[in-house]
Amino acid sequence: MKKYIITLFFTLGASLSVFSQENKESVYNEDIIVKTIFDPVVNEAYKINDKPQTFNTKFEIPPFQYEKGTKQFPTTMVFEQIKPAKVKGEPLSKLYNSHIKAGIGTYFTSLLDVSYTQTRSKNFVYSTHFRHNSSLGQITDYGNSTFANSDLDLYAKKIWDKFSLDAGLTYSYQRQYFYGFIDSMNIDKNTYIAPYHNVGGFVKYQSIYRKKDALHNSANLAINHTFNKWGRKETRIVTNLDLHKNFEFLNSDEQNIGLNLNYNQSLGSYDPKDLALFHNELIEATAFKNKLGDINIKPYANLNIQQIKLNLALNFVPTFGDNKQFEILPTAVIESPIFANIIKFNAGIISKFNTPTLNYLRTENPYLSPLANIESNSEMNVFAKLYFITKSNILLSLQGGYKLGNNNYFYELQQGASLNNMFNLVYDDTKTFYAEANVAYQIDKTFDLSLNLLYQNVKTITLEHPWYTPAFKANLFVRYNANDKLNISLVPSFQSKVKCQNPLGEVEELKSKIDINLWANYNYSDKLMFFVELNNIAYQRYFNYYNYPSQRIVLMAGAKYSF
Repeated sequence: MKKYIITLFFTLGASLSVFSQENKESVYNEDIIVKTIFDPVVNEAYKINDKPQTFNTKFEIPPFQYEKGTKQFPTTMVFEQIKPAKVKGEPLSKLYNSHIKAGIGTYFTSLLDVSYTQTRSKNFVYSTHFRHNSSLGQITDYGNSTFANSDLDLYAKKIWDKFSLDAGLTYSYQRQYFYGFIDSMNIDKNTYIAPYHNVGGFVKYQSIYRKKDALHNSANLAINHTFNKWGRKETRIVTNLDLHKNFEFLNSDEQNIGLNLNYNQSLGSYDPKDLALFHNELIEATAFKNKLGDINIKPYANLNIQQIKLNLALNFVPTFGDNKQFEILPTAVIESPIFANIIKFNAGIISKFNTPTLNYLRTENPYLSPLANIESNSEMNVFAKLYFITKSNILLSLQGGYKLGNNNYFYELQQGASLNNMFNLVYDDTKTFYAEANVAYQIDKTFDLSLNLLYQNVKTITLEHPWYTPAFKANLFVRYNANDKLNISLVPSFQSKVKCQNPLGEVEELKSKIDINLWANYNYSDKLMFFVELNNIAYQRYFNYYNYPSQRIVLMAGAKYSF
């Protein structure tokens, strides 16, 4: 087949060549057409007999190889400045180190209050304070009733990383007169003056551990010495040591257990002075010593179990000195929320042991006889209390309880005091049922109100009545602040009648007391403030003690300057 095809193409090529040559030599054209039947013959075909074959394949991921480049590209980062958070109260107001407050009023009443305080130190604080208040006024128909009270206090505190140290010194002077007699005897006032001096100081150490499992501890020592013109004096020494440790209990870390040790000792004495003015010839004022001491050993635990707080303590009190005895005083108080922390319930038993000091008694009753004998007392109080706290800044609490008092003290006229103007201490056991209500309401810095109501029914065992103990007391405090400039406070108080003894030993009633005070302050600037005080504006002459009436309305005005 291939041969025929080649011969055909060769013949056609030769013909074209001849035609091409003849065309160049002749002037006419000649066409040759060959007609025949095309009959292809395939004589060299081969049969394909190859079968497909399969083979196993396995796909493998080619290994990935790369080289780490270490070329550094410079970049510029710009951060948007964040404004510092502003804490409420910033900027800090200026604090002044020194304050002077002075005033003068009716009855030639005067006031001077001066203080200096080191400000805004994180590790060392110190201050000094002096206050003087006196009156030269007289109460009609009674002896000289002028008075003067002066107090000087020095304080310093140093703070280290793990503990702090406090120290203080104090001196106070109280000048009163035994003016509780009818002024018809023409007696020199210096013969019935009743001045008291008190000098004291304290040192206190307290640990500052930030670890929860650390053993916290504190210790303090305080000494006070009190004496008066009539030969009565007393030195009081108090030391205290407290150790407590926090621990976890029932997924809470608010638990602590501890031990408190307290040592008290009072060393009192009387050196006879000439009391002929106050005592008749039948009374013999002899020297005596008054020694009292006690040790309080109190293990305690404060637990918090699922919003229930439990305070437990057991106080072991051995006493020594004039009175030797041993008392065990328990304390167990439970506090629990009743409704969404709005209503809380507090109940239990609280016990305490106390020895009144001469320094405390002379401020409570300056007309105490130098022959008064001081003794210790204890009290056990079983109570229940409800708290109501609302979102509108209203706090209301209601409490009721029953107290058992052991050897509580009362004041009575000293039999044998010729002027009937000196008081002695008498002691008796008591049973007291009481009910108390407290209300507090506040509107920001504009308005404050607090009210306290107390009813108590005190029964004595051997005394005829609980002398000078009112059945009902009420105290109200209302303050209004207008634009941080004018501050007005209304402070009324009420006390029901009390029973006492007259010089013949007969029972008398002192009328109820109504004392209404009105105070106003005006802040002229940050440094200067003016004040006006109106005390006893109800113009009542009430008696705190038998034969000791109060002054009527007292007006005082003055200013306070800070620098």
